[in-house]
Amino acid sequence: MNLRTFARTWLACLIGCLPLLALLLVPQLMRSRAGSEQLLIIGTGLLLILLTAAFAFAPLMAAWFAPVRGSWEPQTALRATTVVWRHRRRSATIALLAGIAMYAGGQAAGYWIGSAVPYVTDNPEHLTDPSQPLWLIHYPAYVLQAMALYLATTLAVAVYGWRIRALNLQRATAIMIAPPT
Repeated sequence: MNLRTFARTWLACLIGCLPLLALLLVPQLMRSRAGSEQLLIIGTGLLLILLTAAFAFAPLMAAWFAPVRGSWEPQTALRATTVVWRHRRRSATIALLAGIAMYAGGQAAGYWIGSAVPYVTDNPEHLTDPSQPLWLIHYPAYVLQAMALYLATTLAVAVYGWRIRALNLQRATAIMIAPPT
């Protein structure tokens, strides 16, 4: 598979995962120091739902910007993915695990960015006025970390979608080449 196809797949994932970016940009839903425990639970639940949906619909996003007439189109991508999972389970599992590993690596990179450019500090005003928040969120640093997480997450989703596309095209080519029985 060529890199242009991968770049188009990643672009589709960047667009298709915009709800994930919106969630990541709300510190009250994603960081315990920025909001309440209830908001963090809601944010974590939404993150899980959006991540699951991103991986589930990665093949569809790959088909938006990198279709192949007759074998990989938006209206057939999810059905073709089911066939890939049925007939090439091991390869599909490896593709999913590669995406998950990239996601984990992105989380590590986000943690490193958060350590290098802290998005939260103690609020000195809280010492004299307990009604003030305990923490100060530095939104530009928070956005930097959120953007790094978003780019890494969409990269992971794109890798999975791109690989499933490749597996489907290999299967379709093998069917076309195989002699009739």
